[in-house]
Amino acid sequence: MNAKSSTIRNHPDIPSKPPLLRFTIVDLSGLAVFHRAYITEVMDELLFSGFSAAMIAFSRELGSELYSIQMEGINYYFRTKEDFILVVGMYPRVRPSSAKRFLRLVYEIVHWEELDGYLNKAIYFQTEEFIEKLEQIILEFQIKFKHLIG
Repeated sequence: MNAKSSTIRNHPDIPSKPPLLRFTIVDLSGLAVFHRAYITEVMDELLFSGFSAAMIAFSRELGSELYSIQMEGINYYFRTKEDFILVVGMYPRVRPSSAKRFLRLVYEIVHWEELDGYLNKAIYFQTEEFIEKLEQIILEFQIKFKHLIG
């Protein structure tokens, strides 16, 4: 976890049990290209990212799209674009519409057309500009929905 994530995790307005529990961007091969957890991790990031990619691939084989699943008391929501999957794990009291709004906000800060300019597209998600914008969206979400945890 970098210093910025630690700052968000320890922000005075964010409860110890935050509404947004983890956020991961996975490429279709199953590699996590970005990951942040706002709770103590008990889940292996590599295993989870591979599982997410497999679930998306499986749902596509069935001719549908996976939007959400629930595992171990956490609701996971998915949004895909090109070769990437955005996955957010939310506290169960967060409504699906709020989780989808969060994913839409993240989706909108990605300059999808710029990805083609990167030899390794995953590098884009490590740029300072992207991380700063994403961390701001996460902080705002954590503060806005902290009342759900009470």
